Amino acid sequence: MCKKLLLIGIVVLVFASPLFAGYFDLGITLGTNAHMYEKDLDPSRMKLAWGITTGLTNRWELDVQVDTRIIPDPFSSSSVSLLMQRTLLGQRSTSSSVAGVGINTLVGAGIMISPYREEETLGVSHILLSLTPITIGSPVTGKRERLLSLTLAYNLSNRQVGLLFDLIKYDFYVVGTYKDYH
Repeated sequence: MCKKLLLIGIVVLVFASPLFAGYFDLGITLGTNAHMYEKDLDPSRMKLAWGITTGLTNRWELDVQVDTRIIPDPFSSSSVSLLMQRTLLGQRSTSSSVAGVGINTLVGAGIMISPYREEETLGVSHILLSLTPITIGSPVTGKRERLLSLTLAYNLSNRQVGLLFDLIKYDFYVVGTYKDYH
């Protein structure tokens, strides 16, 4: 019970603090994902990546991404990645109608919750370190493309290192665009 309350408290803080800081934006993510070098635990070849991205500050964001298997067995398994990411080349958002840096780089860390463990049960399975070398767009413009994301995924149960590769992901912002600033 204590763990659940702590988790709920952390989630509330993460989502409430941007509202008061003025940098809050919310986007819907769509893209692709491939999980490589762990074929014994995850035999999929291609996944649909979908989720949300939210701004926490002018440089930090939280991404929640679900990767759902498409090939070979559509919708037969999914994993959830939680990533805190930071921009390296400048502000992602200025909390005004002025857009942040249009071309940026993201670096981040987080965890994956999946059944890709030796026990084959759902739980925290990987520690993630992520690099997205190219992002084009910003929350204010309403759309952003993330290209060639590479994520090292350390499996906690079998101590193997895998690689998650996202060729392209699109973020479509529903809050925090130029329309929200008058």
